[in-house]
Amino acid sequence: RPLEPERLPLCTELVAYLATHPGGVHPRVLGGALWPRGVEAQVRDAVITRTVDWLGLDSQGRPNLYTDADGRLHLGPQVRVDWQIFRELVRQAAADPAREAALLEQALRLVRGPLLHGRPPGRYLWLAGDILSYEVSARVSDAAHRLCELRRAAGDARGAVEAALAGLRLTEGDELLWRDLLRAVHATGDLEAVRHWVGVLRQKSGSSRFRGRLMPETEALIEELLPTPAYQRAG
Repeated sequence: RPLEPERLPLCTELVAYLATHPGGVHPRVLGGALWPRGVEAQVRDAVITRTVDWLGLDSQGRPNLYTDADGRLHLGPQVRVDWQIFRELVRQAAADPAREAALLEQALRLVRGPLLHGRPPGRYLWLAGDILSYEVSARVSDAAHRLCELRRAAGDARGAVEAALAGLRLTEGDELLWRDLLRAVHATGDLEAVRHWVGVLRQKSGSSRFRGRLMPETEALIEELLPTPAYQRAG
């Protein structure tokens, strides 16, 4: 439903918090997460009420944000949450070898960038003490790595490249996925593309907290794919 633009960031964060805590959240806990410096109960409850109105009703006439008998807030069953869909697709993939690659590919299409990318400064501070960031990064990386392996085993080097890049959209510092990408690009036979991606990797690592240092496994792979003389010419 329509919502004033200035109220949108806070209501969006409220929905995001509930989406990542499907077991339900008591208003007091929600208040502590969204307003870590404290908030009056009437202000908190006004934001909750506003968000309930914003999300409206589902096809059965039920609120898309409701309070259960224990006073906990939940998102309704018809609210689509990409993270929950991603996990379900990965679960199905593990149980269905015949469709594993297709299901992993479908899951990775949901990955459009870093977790909650573009969030306003000073908000979502609860992420710092939540395992969500680690869990999302780990699961997306595992799914991308597995799909890359499946695509390469099937002789689909370009599909393997796309799988690795899908994972790197969220975890751009994951060197396992970078090694997957370099192997997949090399399998296409395009050495110029390999040099390009090695350059991109070194540029990104140079601006990281590791100051350009790559893992020994990554350096060894680069040396294997681009022996030193060829790599020096590329530089």
